[in-house]
Amino acid sequence: MKLLYTCADHASDPLHWSGTVSNCRNALENAGVKLAVFDRIPFECPPPLRLLHQWYKRLGTRTHHLQFEPAVLRRAAARIATRFAEGDCDAVFCPGTGVPVAAYLPASIPVVSYLDATKRSWIETYFGLKTLCARSRRHLAAVDLGGLINHSLTVFSSDWARAEAAGDYQMPSDRMAVVPFGANLADPPPRASVESWIGSRRREPFRLLFLGKEWIRKGGPDALALIRSLRKLGQPATLDIVGCTPVLDAEERAYARVHGFIDHSQHAGAERFHTLLREAHVLLFLSRAEAYGIALCEAAAFGVPAYALRVGGIPTIVRHGENGWLGAAPFHADTAAATLATAWRSPTEYRRVALAARTDYEARLNWRVAGQSLRRHIEQSLTRRAS
Repeated sequence: MKLLYTCADHASDPLHWSGTVSNCRNALENAGVKLAVFDRIPFECPPPLRLLHQWYKRLGTRTHHLQFEPAVLRRAAARIATRFAEGDCDAVFCPGTGVPVAAYLPASIPVVSYLDATKRSWIETYFGLKTLCARSRRHLAAVDLGGLINHSLTVFSSDWARAEAAGDYQMPSDRMAVVPFGANLADPPPRASVESWIGSRRREPFRLLFLGKEWIRKGGPDALALIRSLRKLGQPATLDIVGCTPVLDAEERAYARVHGFIDHSQHAGAERFHTLLREAHVLLFLSRAEAYGIALCEAAAFGVPAYALRVGGIPTIVRHGENGWLGAAPFHADTAAATLATAWRSPTEYRRVALAARTDYEARLNWRVAGQSLRRHIEQSLTRRAS
């Protein structure tokens, strides 16, 4: 089997989409799938559309998305169709990126998409559909329907995303599948090392870790509130903040350290990032909106269980009481503090959950397993299409 691997950006960029596109490419190749990479597809926009886009920006009342415009996407689709017509590939594969380049490919071409959500779900989750202008809302529906109905298979990273597609567009189950994204780690630690780290983590203070570029959306203020609640319970606790640089007051600086953005695609950054993961006791993932959560998979690889909110695709990764803990949204700091303090004060219980997080990484949340699962689903889809 050979796939035409298409995306609007560089397919080997370790920073693009947090490394998901490049790791997915490697996973498919390691699973024995041959790939012809067709990336950096030009984002060509007719001048009248650019003027319209600028008009919407100046107006400032609704958002207009160029990447949903048929005139833009049809040009991208035509380039893909021309490349596919060379005849050396069995299907087109599209990892989910900002520009749905394959949305207008003809139904005669086998297409497999790998997404964290439909565009409708993505916009609704992060911004709200009401923020879109009427033109973009119409085109959004066309993009989703074109991809879901015309494509041979749509693979989602979570059960939530699949359920959203089924509910919004009445998609049949045999045209969809769920394969969780893996941890974007170039050199994941061996299990023996993780078991040793879990056993050697200091009992005091209770070290919590925040990962995210968006302090507010990722629940940064809630993480600080949780630390305060833990301390009220008599549990010494600290917070390491990675990915952003929030302004903290003097009281917060006493228990929170800001590390800023760490580029773990580089050796020095990876060492620093891995040290924080090795020493952390729990990852806090308090996003108010989240389609997936790659950081949860990365923490699991290091045997770091997570406390997260039950939103979007997170419950596919975190299973309450098994490999971590899930709280209801909206967030309640005292409830979360009670849950974590109880688990932390029982070394046996904490070790059980931490080891379960690592076991789940090995079983479901790595790119080796994802690549093998993708290959199996794609082969089954192409077989059904040929019959």
